[in-house]
Amino acid sequence: MPNAHKSSNWIAASCDRTHPTFVVLTGIERWVVRTQSPYQEVVIADLWKGGRALFLDANIQIYEGDEFIYHERLVLPALLAHPSPRRVLILGGGDGLALREVLRDQRVEEVVMVELDQVVLDACKEHLAHIHQGSFDHPKATIIIGDARNFLRETGQQFDVAIVDLVDPYELEGMALYEEVIGLVKRVLAPGGIVATHGETIHAPNFYALQVRVLLDRHFRHTALHAAHIHSFAGSYGFILASDEVDFAHIPTEVWEARTTFLNGGLRALRPNLFPQELTLPPYLEEAYQRFRVHGAFVPPEEPPDTYWWEENVPLP
Repeated sequence: MPNAHKSSNWIAASCDRTHPTFVVLTGIERWVVRTQSPYQEVVIADLWKGGRALFLDANIQIYEGDEFIYHERLVLPALLAHPSPRRVLILGGGDGLALREVLRDQRVEEVVMVELDQVVLDACKEHLAHIHQGSFDHPKATIIIGDARNFLRETGQQFDVAIVDLVDPYELEGMALYEEVIGLVKRVLAPGGIVATHGETIHAPNFYALQVRVLLDRHFRHTALHAAHIHSFAGSYGFILASDEVDFAHIPTEVWEARTTFLNGGLRALRPNLFPQELTLPPYLEEAYQRFRVHGAFVPPEEPPDTYWWEENVPLP
């Protein structure tokens, strides 16, 4: 194997704790940041064969080679589905990349981002600048450090679009957090408001994205799910839209396409000409979704071990 990676620097984790026997092993070319915040271990590193990545507790959060797939899918459908997304809220997203995507829409007048971890924000602001493109310093952006739940309880502001980019919604704790946040988000949505969030894997055995959609079904009249393969996340990731007024499945294709004219820059992953068809689930996923709607119970996997670790033979930065 002449192309085998022989570096002795690695970062590894069980795949988002959903499959403890499936381990993602990532080769590190250079450690850029490795530090401990009050909430998690924060790593930014250059990966073998190029590309910078962010890891939290050893789980990969973004890789510059494919992060645009995740962030276009997370953010832009919600903006395109709204006729006038003037005020936007981002919960989480400390890397600044969801913020970057929101700021591409010329109709946006103000965006508020609430991030819990100052250490993550500071590290990303400095070391991912070529990816977030200075989004933290944009005049339309307001950055708040704090717990999203406290902000949602206390703010008197209303938003046309809310992007929920928090922890992965798996196991009972993660799902309970999402349930609480989604319930609070409703009180800050303006009439016609839209929520967009991610739902982890769409596939068996746990169908997390389908279960997150069912969670949103309990709070909103209309929900929709679309998905994309993200290589660095080792599978197909689900994204959910929700609203009381906007019926996503009945927005004509020409409307999705026409609103892209408000976006600065081209699209690399999202194809608006395929909407709303992309919101239609294949039969096996539709069947699983309906089962979750009927039974409603979230069944967590067996509790996996904390299987993240490091191996290195070089000094830390």
